[in-house]
Amino acid sequence: MDRSFLLERARRARGLTQARLAALSGTSQATLSAYERGLKSPSLKVASRILASMDYELTLRARVDWVEHYPAGIVKFWVPSMLWAVEPPMCFATIQMPDLIHNTDRMHGGMRDRTERRGAYEQLIRRGMPQQMIRWIDGGLLVDLWDDLDLPDPVRQAWEPAIRLATLPLEVDGLRFFFTENPEVARNARVRGYEPLPPPPPPPPPRRSRFDPRPMPQGDQSLRLGPAEDAGGR
Repeated sequence: MDRSFLLERARRARGLTQARLAALSGTSQATLSAYERGLKSPSLKVASRILASMDYELTLRARVDWVEHYPAGIVKFWVPSMLWAVEPPMCFATIQMPDLIHNTDRMHGGMRDRTERRGAYEQLIRRGMPQQMIRWIDGGLLVDLWDDLDLPDPVRQAWEPAIRLATLPLEVDGLRFFFTENPEVARNARVRGYEPLPPPPPPPPPRRSRFDPRPMPQGDQSLRLGPAEDAGGR
């Protein structure tokens, strides 16, 4: 996407005027106008600074290649070169689609439920278009379901390279990670800020019985006898 168009799209999404964005980002309104009209092109550093003033970040997005397969005996289907992530809540959406596998009435795929998600993924993998799969199939959730999916052998074999690529052995030293990488950045998110919880209050002192033989601690008035009781006990 062109950087100039990206700035304008972000500004309109935030409901900001050029003047307001110029004040937030430390850029002149005339420069912003030139960027948005394509008369000037901001550097990556400048574009990143302007986007950061609107709480956006420049990021990388993987491009997935697709190949259409025409196996004998079953309907053609599409296969990706790699898996991808779909952020919540979209990966848990309820999608409505006709059941093209069994030729039944329209089905409702509530993908928060694992069983319904499995049925929706089977429909999408066997009959879906790339534009549908990339919007609703999450790579991690697909790997979790992969062995349970009811797929024809040609479909399963064609998808296997992408599954194997997504499940390559990966070991992370959780302690060293904090010193060698930026621990605040994940693939599609960043830690913006957090507040530690306040320490819990101290536990209440244990209740003492009137007949507890241990000596009473200094300053503990909770079990001392009142004047009437003290006089009656003499």
